[in-house]
Amino acid sequence: MRAIRYLAFVGLLALPASASEGQEPPGASPLRLAWESAPPSYGLQAVCGRVFNDGPVDARRVRVRVEALNDRGDVTSRRDGDVLGQVSSRGIGRFCLTMAAAPDYRVSIVFAEWAAAPESP
Repeated sequence: MRAIRYLAFVGLLALPASASEGQEPPGASPLRLAWESAPPSYGLQAVCGRVFNDGPVDARRVRVRVEALNDRGDVTSRRDGDVLGQVSSRGIGRFCLTMAAAPDYRVSIVFAEWAAAPESP
Protein backbone atom coordinates (compact mmCIF):
# COMPACT_ATOMS: atom_id res chain seq x y z
CA MET A 1 0.00 0.00 0.00
CA ARG A 2 2.86 2.39 0.79
CA ALA A 3 4.36 1.68 -2.61
CA ILE A 4 1.09 2.63 -4.32
CA ARG A 5 0.86 5.87 -2.33
CA TYR A 6 4.47 6.69 -3.11
CA LEU A 7 3.95 6.05 -6.82
CA ALA A 8 0.77 8.13 -6.80
CA PHE A 9 2.57 11.02 -5.09
CA VAL A 10 5.51 10.79 -7.50
CA GLY A 11 2.94 10.76 -10.31
CA LEU A 12 1.75 14.17 -9.11
CA LEU A 13 5.10 15.60 -10.09
CA ALA A 14 4.75 14.21 -13.62
CA LEU A 15 1.15 15.18 -14.32
CA PRO A 16 0.75 16.77 -17.72
CA ALA A 17 -0.66 20.27 -18.03
CA SER A 18 -3.71 18.81 -19.78
CA ALA A 19 -4.85 16.85 -16.71
CA SER A 20 -8.32 17.55 -15.34
CA GLU A 21 -8.25 20.38 -12.86
CA GLY A 22 -10.63 21.33 -10.10
CA GLN A 23 -10.91 24.28 -7.79
CA GLU A 24 -12.92 24.44 -4.62
CA PRO A 25 -15.37 27.38 -4.56
CA PRO A 26 -14.46 30.18 -2.13
CA GLY A 27 -16.08 29.88 1.29
CA ALA A 28 -15.77 30.87 4.91
CA SER A 29 -12.77 28.59 5.56
CA PRO A 30 -9.27 29.94 4.95
CA LEU A 31 -8.45 26.55 3.38
CA ARG A 32 -8.85 26.14 -0.38
CA LEU A 33 -8.08 23.35 -2.83
CA ALA A 34 -6.52 22.92 -6.23
CA TRP A 35 -6.38 19.39 -7.65
CA GLU A 36 -5.86 17.38 -10.81
CA SER A 37 -6.29 13.81 -11.92
CA ALA A 38 -3.71 11.89 -13.90
CA PRO A 39 -4.69 9.87 -16.96
CA PRO A 40 -6.04 6.44 -15.95
CA SER A 41 -3.69 3.49 -15.92
CA TYR A 42 -4.83 -0.12 -15.39
CA GLY A 43 -8.23 1.11 -14.21
CA LEU A 44 -6.75 3.39 -11.53
CA GLN A 45 -6.31 7.13 -11.46
CA ALA A 46 -4.27 9.34 -9.13
CA VAL A 47 -6.15 12.38 -7.81
CA CYS A 48 -3.58 14.74 -6.32
CA GLY A 49 -3.58 18.30 -5.19
CA ARG A 50 -2.69 21.07 -2.85
CA VAL A 51 -4.43 22.63 0.15
CA PHE A 52 -3.69 26.33 0.57
CA ASN A 53 -4.04 27.94 3.99
CA ASP A 54 -4.79 31.64 3.53
CA GLY A 55 -5.47 32.13 7.25
CA PRO A 56 -3.32 33.30 10.17
CA VAL A 57 -3.51 29.94 12.05
CA ASP A 58 -1.84 26.61 11.20
CA ALA A 59 -4.12 23.70 10.25
CA ARG A 60 -3.27 20.22 11.53
CA ARG A 61 -4.70 16.84 10.58
CA VAL A 62 -6.35 18.16 7.42
CA ARG A 63 -8.44 15.46 5.76
CA VAL A 64 -9.75 15.51 2.19
CA ARG A 65 -12.46 13.46 0.49
CA VAL A 66 -12.30 12.44 -3.16
CA GLU A 67 -15.58 11.30 -4.74
CA ALA A 68 -15.66 9.59 -8.11
CA LEU A 69 -18.57 10.77 -10.27
CA ASN A 70 -20.26 9.06 -13.19
CA ASP A 71 -21.46 10.85 -16.35
CA ARG A 72 -24.66 11.97 -14.56
CA GLY A 73 -22.71 13.42 -11.62
CA ASP A 74 -23.69 10.65 -9.19
CA VAL A 75 -21.11 9.52 -6.64
CA THR A 76 -19.87 6.02 -7.49
CA SER A 77 -17.10 5.75 -4.89
CA ARG A 78 -15.41 7.83 -2.23
CA ARG A 79 -12.13 7.84 -0.39
CA ASP A 80 -10.78 9.98 2.44
CA GLY A 81 -7.10 10.75 2.97
CA ASP A 82 -4.81 12.97 4.97
CA VAL A 83 -2.85 15.94 3.73
CA LEU A 84 0.86 15.32 4.25
CA GLY A 85 1.95 17.12 7.42
CA GLN A 86 0.64 20.38 8.80
CA VAL A 87 -0.62 23.19 6.57
CA SER A 88 1.10 26.23 8.01
CA SER A 89 -0.43 29.67 7.97
CA ARG A 90 -0.01 31.06 4.44
CA GLY A 91 1.39 27.65 3.48
CA ILE A 92 0.56 24.69 1.27
CA GLY A 93 -0.06 21.00 2.01
CA ARG A 94 -0.20 18.16 -0.52
CA PHE A 95 -2.31 15.03 -0.96
CA CYS A 96 -2.57 12.21 -3.45
CA LEU A 97 -5.15 9.40 -3.50
CA THR A 98 -5.48 6.52 -5.93
CA MET A 99 -9.05 5.94 -7.12
CA ALA A 100 -10.87 3.73 -9.58
CA ALA A 101 -10.95 5.53 -12.93
CA ALA A 102 -14.03 7.76 -13.36
CA PRO A 103 -15.23 10.47 -15.76
CA ASP A 104 -14.92 13.16 -13.07
CA TYR A 105 -14.14 13.71 -9.40
CA ARG A 106 -15.21 16.02 -6.61
CA VAL A 107 -12.66 16.92 -3.91
CA SER A 108 -13.50 18.56 -0.59
CA ILE A 109 -11.97 19.21 2.80
CA VAL A 110 -13.83 17.22 5.45
CA PHE A 111 -11.77 17.97 8.57
CA ALA A 112 -9.12 20.34 9.89
CA GLU A 113 -7.82 20.81 13.40
CA TRP A 114 -6.64 24.33 14.07
CA ALA A 115 -3.53 25.18 16.09
CA ALA A 116 -3.89 27.70 18.90
CA ALA A 117 -4.24 31.24 17.59
CA PRO A 118 -1.13 33.40 17.96
CA GLU A 119 -1.26 35.69 20.98
CA SER A 120 -1.33 39.46 20.56
CA PRO A 121 1.52 41.46 22.20
